[in-house]
Amino acid sequence: MKDSNQRLLLTVVLCMAVALVWSLVFQPKQQPRPAGQQTSPQPAQPPASAAPSPSGPSAGGGSAPAGGVPRGTPAPRPPERTVALDSEKLHVVVTSEGAALRSVQLKGEKFQRRKPGSAEVTQVDLVEQQPGVPPPLSTALRDGGGADLVPPDAPYEVVRQDGRSAVFRAVVGGVTILKTLTVDPRLYRVDLSVELRSDAALAGQLVVLSTGHGVAPSGGFFTGHTNTPARPICKAGNKLERLSVGDKQSSWDGPGPAAFAGIDEQYFIRAVVPPPGSPATCHIEAKQDGALLATLALPVSVPAGGTVSEPFVVYAGPKDTDQLGAVAPVLKDSVDLGFWSVIANVLLAVMKFFYRVVPPHNWGIAIILLTVTVKILTFPLQHKSMKSMQEMQKLQPQIEEIKKKYAGDQQRQNLEQMKLFKEHGVNPMGSCLPMLIQMPIWLALYTTLQVSVELYNSGFIPGWLDDLTAKDPYYILPVAMGITMVLTQVLTPTPMSNPQQKYMGYAMSVFFSLLMLNLPSGLTLYIFVNNVLSIVQQMWLRRNLRPPPASSQTLAVSPRRA
Repeated sequence: MKDSNQRLLLTVVLCMAVALVWSLVFQPKQQPRPAGQQTSPQPAQPPASAAPSPSGPSAGGGSAPAGGVPRGTPAPRPPERTVALDSEKLHVVVTSEGAALRSVQLKGEKFQRRKPGSAEVTQVDLVEQQPGVPPPLSTALRDGGGADLVPPDAPYEVVRQDGRSAVFRAVVGGVTILKTLTVDPRLYRVDLSVELRSDAALAGQLVVLSTGHGVAPSGGFFTGHTNTPARPICKAGNKLERLSVGDKQSSWDGPGPAAFAGIDEQYFIRAVVPPPGSPATCHIEAKQDGALLATLALPVSVPAGGTVSEPFVVYAGPKDTDQLGAVAPVLKDSVDLGFWSVIANVLLAVMKFFYRVVPPHNWGIAIILLTVTVKILTFPLQHKSMKSMQEMQKLQPQIEEIKKKYAGDQQRQNLEQMKLFKEHGVNPMGSCLPMLIQMPIWLALYTTLQVSVELYNSGFIPGWLDDLTAKDPYYILPVAMGITMVLTQVLTPTPMSNPQQKYMGYAMSVFFSLLMLNLPSGLTLYIFVNNVLSIVQQMWLRRNLRPPPASSQTLAVSPRRA
């Protein structure tokens, strides 16, 4: 048992060491953005050498422009206009360039970002302008061959506007497009209505674009919450797909009718939902230069002189399942808790409950109460494990006798030891069971902190732990957690014949503390509180399972006949 325990502990340490080295050394680093993307971009202008675009404004018809400009010269592109729309939750800025989104800011203190080393605070903005890339909610009208009849960057004029909605119009080659954007007063929702009018019969596709910028994923389990960059996302044919910059597969086409498509930003999402029952298709791309694209393509057929209107629902906000479901239930599928989703959903539900009912409504307190709840539920198993370790101590003299009697016959030693354990009802692996239960909970909680927006920017102690999804900036919790792990090892009964197991446990405690330095402080808080409760529990169990006096610890071993 001594050798097998040492091998088990050594294997665990080596695995954790390999994971740490891989995370810190071999994982791809975050790619810096090209210099041109760090400046504030200007609206895209058509190349000077390009042929006249059919998207030029039709106001003025075919008359010669003033100032002696020859007939047929395209009219100058009108200046960009922006319209601001406001609701209880959103501040939306729409540009006349494509009648698309220039900015979508989330309101509220929770969605504020503070620049590192600066007192400047900005609201979370779900639109990141990129030069040469159409802004989100740009639309294109394409013919049957895929050629643009109305390009995404067509200039629009503002027909009318108020505080909640705006109507834009573009006329290109006998096709008139009216785009109406309306913000919902109480939800993270923007309604997009696209109306098409055509002088001649028209059959083609109406395409709605969602764009963004991403970088290649960096780090891994041992990094903070910023390691998940933006990705295009689409659900089609009951399959959900995301792509990251640097993936071997850089594009994906939905295998069936699309449910939604957009840009996933870890805790937030911009997604477009097509009209109910429509045969829309989706296509997503993540290019090597960081450009992200997600499109919804909807077949349209407009009779000569007729009109067709298509309504889209746009969600732009946090990935909160309640908010997502209020706009479109299918959007809740965008919250991905991974392999441990069952456990993660339970943990999140318990934390939400404590957050709601326990003043002062603090997520750090909710994590502490979650830890207490798990400890209470696992107390019987911990009690049994502690008792098993105490019994192992009592059996050490008999185990030593067996080793002496069958020296050189390892197989016979193991058989006799297992027989001895069975006679006294001792499980040699009982001490590992509490850890085996805690590991899935740790992994599920880590995933919850990485995905659940409820915990994003949620603090515990102001000025110290201001964001439980980020690491402890002063490393107080990891150090305290390491101290409690060492104390746990001190209080844990160890077989007298294997003192090396104690020292291995101390080494693992220090090593695990180093691993936790960059992990979310919410996870470190859970493990720290769990360790404190384990220390109290072990002290209580030691008092109630106090071994007999030393004079009575030696058990008689019945002599075996040869």
